[in-house]
Amino acid sequence: MSDVGVVPVHRYYYLHNFERALAWIAQRYSDLLDADERAFLARFAALPPLSRALLVRMLMRRGPWFRASKLVYEEIPEIEAAAAPLLALGWLDTQAPMHLEELFDLHTRSELAEVFAGAERGSGTRKSDWLQTLAGAHAAPQRYAEWHPRAREPVWRVMLGEFSERLRLMFFGNLHQNWTEFVLADLGVFKYESVAFDAASRAFQTRADIDAYLALQACRQAVEDGADATAMLQAIDACHSSNPWLEKRRAKLLLRLGNACERAAQWDDALQVYAQCSYPGARHRRIRVLERLERHEEALQ
Repeated sequence: MSDVGVVPVHRYYYLHNFERALAWIAQRYSDLLDADERAFLARFAALPPLSRALLVRMLMRRGPWFRASKLVYEEIPEIEAAAAPLLALGWLDTQAPMHLEELFDLHTRSELAEVFAGAERGSGTRKSDWLQTLAGAHAAPQRYAEWHPRAREPVWRVMLGEFSERLRLMFFGNLHQNWTEFVLADLGVFKYESVAFDAASRAFQTRADIDAYLALQACRQAVEDGADATAMLQAIDACHSSNPWLEKRRAKLLLRLGNACERAAQWDDALQVYAQCSYPGARHRRIRVLERLERHEEALQ
């Protein structure tokens, strides 16, 4: 019989895995941690066990907003009590501004009918239609208590999103993997070979490397969201790094930007991007754009 569906015996396995990751980061990247990150490691270790468990549960889920009633875990019987130390540290917040889209993500349509009693619902029956109808009149974010004064439960925002992302990047060396992979490894779904790492084999040798990776990731998301090509070219150019691996990632992102310019028929922008891109295929794409513009002599150079 397969063991894939067997839950790990220890009920706080996810917390122990997260603590193991933090210990690994503290050991391998101690020279790259700043004061805030060192303080987080110390404060996290000093938290009550159930508060640590709750925070890890929240970091492993899609956030950043959570309703207390949706955080149901047998091993954390009193969610609000576990949340109290996190609120005291500012790691959870009830007063952070919330956008209308975030409010809609938290509630069902019937619950939203209570929040917006008497409001115009538009012609559609879907939440997305109603959201579009209300968006114009509710463009400004506000506290959850202002959105829903009659709420019967607390709603918390996790304030450690970017911080957690940086730690995850240091541990995995990328942002494709996430903390849930520990669970899958415990279940036997993922199997990893044990490999010894020395300081020279770290993904990041300087703090600037980590900053550059995160900046490139933000640029990539902006490119996918259709940001202005000129602004993106400047932003990507600012991500220069002495790390060859990061420079290759930067060149690949320039190629993505050039491709996006082509899809939008922004030929001059595409040429400018490809001219600065060393990634394989960029020269070929530049020639194709020149041919499309009937600038054949330049294409032959």
